[in-house]
Amino acid sequence: MIESKGKNATRAAILEAAKKLFAAKGFGAATVRDICTEAGANIALVSRYFGSKSELYAEVCRSLFDGVAAPLAKLDAGIATAEDWRRNVREWIAHALRLTSATRSSAKEIVGIFRHEMFSPSPMYKHLRDTFMMPVFNCLKRLIEMGGSRSEEETLAIMSRIWSQISFYSLPDERWRAPFRPTGAPKAAWISHVADDIAEDVFRKLQFRNKR
Repeated sequence: MIESKGKNATRAAILEAAKKLFAAKGFGAATVRDICTEAGANIALVSRYFGSKSELYAEVCRSLFDGVAAPLAKLDAGIATAEDWRRNVREWIAHALRLTSATRSSAKEIVGIFRHEMFSPSPMYKHLRDTFMMPVFNCLKRLIEMGGSRSEEETLAIMSRIWSQISFYSLPDERWRAPFRPTGAPKAAWISHVADDIAEDVFRKLQFRNKR
């Protein structure tokens, strides 16, 4: 058992196992027993170190999501020219694509938990919506509005196309995405190409308007 390694190591092992299993199964399906088996820890230690399954999940969500929205939530700031706007629209799309398609464990866990929250909200849904999803969503909305969209309907339709294309890359099984990448194309280069393509579609529809 990891218990012998000390409190900090055991607690960290439980937290890492919880991240992995909550991302894979969601809050409801991942059990405390599963998590402790993965961590090699006594099941009673969840109560000792975290209090409850819900509090463990809350700590997982805070550790993964806090601060993640910042790069995507502030890209509408300081825009004064059409060049600024085009660059930041493209960076919003590229950053979101890099996050959803990432293979590093923390990014996969963020995407996995977010996906489960969309389909089966947990008690943490409101926190994640308010601190992660809505700041990111609202920044994209402001960027599209800066492009002179003529109505809320047009703004949301353009956002929906962007969001749905990016969401495709959050599919957990690479086999669903592989047919859409040219044979031999490096993943990073292909993601950059996709970001360019999505952004150009926006630029064909909109043109920056400085309202100052």
